[in-house]
Amino acid sequence: MSALPEFTRPFDWEQIDAATLDIGGCILKGLLTKAELLALNQEVDDYLDNSPKYGQPETGSAQYNQFLGHNTIRLHGLVEKFPSAAELVGHKEITSWATRILAPKADSILLNAGELIQINPGEPRQATHRDTDSWPIALEADPIIVNAIVAFDDFTEENGATAIAPASWSWDTDRRPNSDEYVRAIMQRGDAVLFRGDLIHGGGANHSGSPRRAISLSYCAGWLRTVENNYLNVSRATLAMLTPHLQSLLGYDVHDGSSLNAGMVGLYENGDPRRFVDELL
Repeated sequence: MSALPEFTRPFDWEQIDAATLDIGGCILKGLLTKAELLALNQEVDDYLDNSPKYGQPETGSAQYNQFLGHNTIRLHGLVEKFPSAAELVGHKEITSWATRILAPKADSILLNAGELIQINPGEPRQATHRDTDSWPIALEADPIIVNAIVAFDDFTEENGATAIAPASWSWDTDRRPNSDEYVRAIMQRGDAVLFRGDLIHGGGANHSGSPRRAISLSYCAGWLRTVENNYLNVSRATLAMLTPHLQSLLGYDVHDGSSLNAGMVGLYENGDPRRFVDELL
């Protein structure tokens, strides 16, 4: 199958949106600058040097721990752990893209999970899956979640570049891809692959001698319960320093579904949760 379409700056967001809704995804070349990469990678290195036992799967489910990978480091709470992560999590181009793609399903979006993923040498291939499997919701033409995986190392077949089955969002739920229906997200560091969360995908096996690092950002409809518990992963002190845009992505806004004939969720004391945030300032 043909590789995902690639876009370079200045990004043509109309074409990017169309690719997302059609085949399901694309690659953005050079999303991050070398300076942005250097700053975040240094912060991650410093954190891992001081927290060597962090990032291992401890879900309480042996099956889910295996899915996450015993030789893979995964860290949530990015804006709490890494000062430079806020700019990436709240990246205006990426969050605007997510808002447009999810607009038929929701008037607001949430950070479903912001995750550092470092696949270390020897990690086997991850079980392919849809991220929508987290919720018992049927697949439809309009997605409820979108993903952006930003490469912090080059993505190669040898080190486990993500495997994606284009257009699989439109398949019957019991259909699985043949081997020739996958493409690999081959990227240089600083590139990003954007895709619908209802595409079948999974991390590849790392047969190289080096780790493969990325940050995965997923954004979901504002009425869903998120995979990452942002309220516990981000302290009050950090929350108070974030922009309103970041605070909203973490869930400190009401989701008003009235335009889609739905209700309001995320209330605080029968009102706007920003009252809670204001008390911190």
